[in-house]
Amino acid sequence: MNTDKEKDYFLSSVRNLFALADKQYCPKFSAFLSEEEQALAKPLAEKQARITGMQILFWGGYEGAVRVMLGVFPEGYEPSGELFPIVGYTARCRESDKLEHRALLGSLMGQQIRREMLGDLIPGTGKAVIFADERIEKVLATQVDRIGSVGVTMEKGFAPIEASQRFQEIRATLASPRLDAAVAMLAGTGREKAAMLISQGLVSVGHIEEKRVDRRLQQGDVVIIRHTGKFRLREIGGLTKKGRTVVLFDKYI
Repeated sequence: MNTDKEKDYFLSSVRNLFALADKQYCPKFSAFLSEEEQALAKPLAEKQARITGMQILFWGGYEGAVRVMLGVFPEGYEPSGELFPIVGYTARCRESDKLEHRALLGSLMGQQIRREMLGDLIPGTGKAVIFADERIEKVLATQVDRIGSVGVTMEKGFAPIEASQRFQEIRATLASPRLDAAVAMLAGTGREKAAMLISQGLVSVGHIEEKRVDRRLQQGDVVIIRHTGKFRLREIGGLTKKGRTVVLFDKYI
């Protein structure tokens, strides 16, 4: 979100979910949220839940989803992923064909589907999985027959999603789990260039711009380096014999 006005409008929509859930006494759900939107929504939603006594759940159709909806549940409703208006479809093609994320997104938005109606798009060879708002299910079922230049058939449902479908593992050692050390390793550059990228506002942690080169990373932190990629620090291990810290990053693909 580029402006304070956009942020205020978005936060107002989060408050409105609680007002509607209270007025209509039924669960209410947001559109699919980007990770930046989730970072904005979560503190407010947790505060509103404490004030109202309602419960909340972020869910994207499967465990570990990146793009998720916010569900607000009034008293008497148990938060459950089964209540979310989310459908999962598998796009199948020839086993030799590869369905890439960019082609998935482009083809679906070419059907006049707004981005907030789409959850995770999981690319693959021979098939891809699409999570979406159930309001566009008819479009998925009847109007999507090509992804890019590849012909596909759409089937409702999906096989269990494995982390390997979304991430590429990066194992490495760092002098310390500082942000500049991690950026240098992930971007394939030196510490001085990494520090410059950070100071120029090209690096975010948890979807918030971070300019402290000495920020110590924690397990689970998501690091985004503009023009390089997005990474999740899955594990901080022990020390090597030379005193370097062993780390495991997942690179989003």
